[in-house]
Amino acid sequence: MKHISILLIIGFLFLGCKNDAVKTNKLPNETEQLNFKNDSLKREIKLLKSLNDSLIKISQDEKNYWFDPDFNGSHLTRQGITNPEKFVENALQKRADLIPEGVLGGTMNYGKIQLLGNRWVIADYSDGHIQGRSIYEYRINGKNELAFKIMASNDTE
Repeated sequence: MKHISILLIIGFLFLGCKNDAVKTNKLPNETEQLNFKNDSLKREIKLLKSLNDSLIKISQDEKNYWFDPDFNGSHLTRQGITNPEKFVENALQKRADLIPEGVLGGTMNYGKIQLLGNRWVIADYSDGHIQGRSIYEYRINGKNELAFKIMASNDTE
């Protein structure tokens, strides 16, 4: 009976070791597969981050499709103005008197200003309560000063 018990124990040990050997043989293959998947996921994350950064850059690009500095701004560059868009924006910013009336006691300020070709500019404005947009016509005089005229406005509360 002792011999049978010893044989059974040796058999269990042998089978147990054999199963461990099989598991050990599978382990490097599974590890390689996991490493491959991990590397693949890292590459995909890197690609997604790159695409995300590109989308952020595109969304922050404030390119004005209505104004080409080389074409529409040529009448200003001939006057010696190097950045026509900034020149017109800065000139309009100084003309808060052109903003239609706001709430009593409120101070109206321009927000986004965008040139429309070589004669017009659209601007939004607000005092925190009232907001609106206006389209202005602009002309430059011989002293490199801009004159503005309101063409259309819409105010909303």
